[in-house]
Amino acid sequence: MPLNRSQKAENLDEVTKLFESSKVVVLTDYRGIKVEDVTALRRQVRDAKGRFKVVKNTISRKVFADDKYKAFRGLLKGSSALAFGQGDAVELVKKITEFIKTNKQLTVRAGLMDGQVLSAADLTVLATLPPKPQLLAQIMGWMNQPMGSLLGTMNGQIQNFLYLLKGIEEKGGAAGGAEAAPEAVAEAAPAAAPEAPPAA
Repeated sequence: MPLNRSQKAENLDEVTKLFESSKVVVLTDYRGIKVEDVTALRRQVRDAKGRFKVVKNTISRKVFADDKYKAFRGLLKGSSALAFGQGDAVELVKKITEFIKTNKQLTVRAGLMDGQVLSAADLTVLATLPPKPQLLAQIMGWMNQPMGSLLGTMNGQIQNFLYLLKGIEEKGGAAGGAEAAPEAVAEAAPAAAPEAPPAA
């Protein structure tokens, strides 16, 4: 049932506030996902202090109207749903990545974090990082290690993160966010009648 003008205004205001309060936003395509699976995904996203919401593309284009989100805005077509993360960005992306392993109909198109547009491959790399509390604990542990051991331990832990940063830098941030990540990152990333889920 089409929304009236008042409902559209309320929806736009809600999505705008969600975006402004989020540390990360993930754009997904939910075609082919069963209603019960969408419900399960919403629970998992809530566990990560996030919100998974089906949003009309016309509304999303207004929310992401800034020129720096042009690449992201270009992917707003078809069956779009947004995951907004108010908590740990890594944890939210991990939840979505884990869900996709058993629900391959859901695909990730792109993401936004710190004003930067991230590709699906970038988000795959982000999902390999430890959550913030674990990362801080690891850093504290590294500080107590001899320098030689410290370098060896850190190398494996931060390699994927460096790939992610390199990818964003080479793409020039938002300008290339919808393109593939660097070849090294892309190689590390796994490959990713519709039933419309209920509105959030």
